[in-house]
Amino acid sequence: MAHLLGHRGCMESLRADLQDLQAAIADVTSRAGAVRFPSWKFPDKVSCDLDVSLLLQRYRHSESEPEFSQHSHVVLLELLIDRLLLLLQSFTGYAEMVLCGRAVPPARGPGPCMSAGLTARRFWSTMLRLGAFCQQLQHQDKDCRKEIPTQQSPPHSLGNSGSSQPRAGPSLAQGTRSVPTQTSGCPLGSCDSCSSAQASLQEVGRAIISLCQSQNIPSALSKFQGVLEDSTGRRSLSATELSYWAAEQSKDLSRINKHLQELLQQLNPVKAELEEVGKQKEELRKQVEDFSRKLQVERETQVQQQRKAEQSLKAKDKEHSEAVARLEQDKDDLRTGVALLEGRLSTLKEELEVKQAALQELELTKATLLEEMRTTMVARSQMLELEEKVQMLTGQRDSLEQELSATSLELEKEKVRVQSVLLHEESLQAKQKLLLQQLDRLDREREELQNSLEEAKEDKARLEEQLEQSREQSGKQLQAQQELLDTLQQEKLALEQSILELQTNTSRLEEQAQELRERERLLVFFPELHVPTEAQFESTGNLTEDMENQLQANSIRIGVLERENARLGAVLAKVKAAAQQGVLKLIPQAQLGSQLQEKASGQDTGWPSRGGSSNSRDSRGMLGCMDKAWHRVPSSQHSKVLRAGPTFQARPSLSLPVGRLGLDPPLHHTGTHHK
Repeated sequence: MAHLLGHRGCMESLRADLQDLQAAIADVTSRAGAVRFPSWKFPDKVSCDLDVSLLLQRYRHSESEPEFSQHSHVVLLELLIDRLLLLLQSFTGYAEMVLCGRAVPPARGPGPCMSAGLTARRFWSTMLRLGAFCQQLQHQDKDCRKEIPTQQSPPHSLGNSGSSQPRAGPSLAQGTRSVPTQTSGCPLGSCDSCSSAQASLQEVGRAIISLCQSQNIPSALSKFQGVLEDSTGRRSLSATELSYWAAEQSKDLSRINKHLQELLQQLNPVKAELEEVGKQKEELRKQVEDFSRKLQVERETQVQQQRKAEQSLKAKDKEHSEAVARLEQDKDDLRTGVALLEGRLSTLKEELEVKQAALQELELTKATLLEEMRTTMVARSQMLELEEKVQMLTGQRDSLEQELSATSLELEKEKVRVQSVLLHEESLQAKQKLLLQQLDRLDREREELQNSLEEAKEDKARLEEQLEQSREQSGKQLQAQQELLDTLQQEKLALEQSILELQTNTSRLEEQAQELRERERLLVFFPELHVPTEAQFESTGNLTEDMENQLQANSIRIGVLERENARLGAVLAKVKAAAQQGVLKLIPQAQLGSQLQEKASGQDTGWPSRGGSSNSRDSRGMLGCMDKAWHRVPSSQHSKVLRAGPTFQARPSLSLPVGRLGLDPPLHHTGTHHK
């Protein structure tokens, strides 16, 4: 229900309910008097003194302020609860007045502050008492009718007295009794003037009772008249009865006067509202005429816009059909190219498999020949020829692998292009469907507009609202189409840019791979010159070419050593910074050696270092460079380096925070470093 908070329809329904409740409260107050209790919504005010019309005018729905609309919705709900509680309190006061037998409500002072539950319980208890009282009255009425069947009034004459003396004034007490006297010449019974006066009084009373019943006003005279008719039937009234009749009649007249004043008070604002409504009616009539003229102009503009939309839609359909035809042609061409590339790739794969099989056979032949050379000392010339053949086949294999990779790359590119074309075709089909749907929707809107134009004579205001809605919807549709076109163009540009970036990255990676292969080949075929005799490699036979190759290999090694020196300089800067911060500590050399051995064993078993991935990579790179530099020293100089160093003793040394500086134990390298 949270989404309905601040809804215009809900708030209008609440306002109508509050107005109806306020009218019912006014009706009850006119009959039973106003009850004065503190308001449930505004405890500092009396509930019956609240100006509900002012509150309804203040708390209204606002399109520009949704938060104020939600607050107004909550206030209206609370005001509805307040009016319901006031109505229950008014019902309770009226029931108590009926139970006490009062015809006029007494003057009430301000009551205590009551909760909703207490008000409901008090109303229910009062209704129970009223129901019991009604049942008691029904039982008494039945008993009286059984005990007094059709009694007549007692005679008022004494002895032989026939004439009646004029009765006492209306100020006699209720228990007094008139005693008529007989005069000479007067017959026994009431005079004609008294009978006519009582008849006219009863006619006036019946008129007052009918007026009270028509205006739904409680009448005390009707109750008294009913009691008289049930008890005495039709007869002349006594002086006491006439005085009571006059008192009850004055009460009814005061109620009628009060009701008439309230009606006049209600009628004056109604007259003012009626005059305002007449003025508003005249203004609305003028607005309807203006709207009719505007509607005619809008209808003409709508027809022109519809014609323009149909023309633009036809042009778009034509462009779309041409684009679809071009895409179909491109798609067929791409499929043909993909088929040709796949056939070429299959042939290259077959050739590669044949070459690989031949290479494997040559490698087996090489292995057998090497074995035979070791055992039988075959001629050196045959071995050189076989090595040249092996190198030639290796070069052919590398060239075939390069061609295969290039062909695979072209095939992948063609596949990507085909997929992009298919996706573009699907997007165009989706656009075509969307345009067709929009055309259908525009046709339906055109039919709806025609129907609404036919119905405009009957309800012009409603047609104006529908026209505004259709205008907003068409504007939103055009805006959505423009946004969709912009997003598609941006996606197209982004895809083209990504394709160019991928092509540049691919070419750069291919160049780097070629350069790395060349460097690897140089490092493998032209190792260091000062190596042991047993590790010497065969040269090409040309001293100048061997020296040039060795010079190129040494240049590569110099570049590697420069990078390693840069890394060692960075590590040394970290060590100096740590020494300045005072994070270094002294530990024995033996303990440092044991810690380094434990770290080395942990790295051999694949455990991660404690310093993090980045520090571990830095430390491994630095120590790996140190280890490589150690292995590059000829074996004849290893012993010199070891002999030149002093003998280590158990003495304190500096402990570096490995996790912060990125130092790890040296890695164990095998003898395959030069392979």
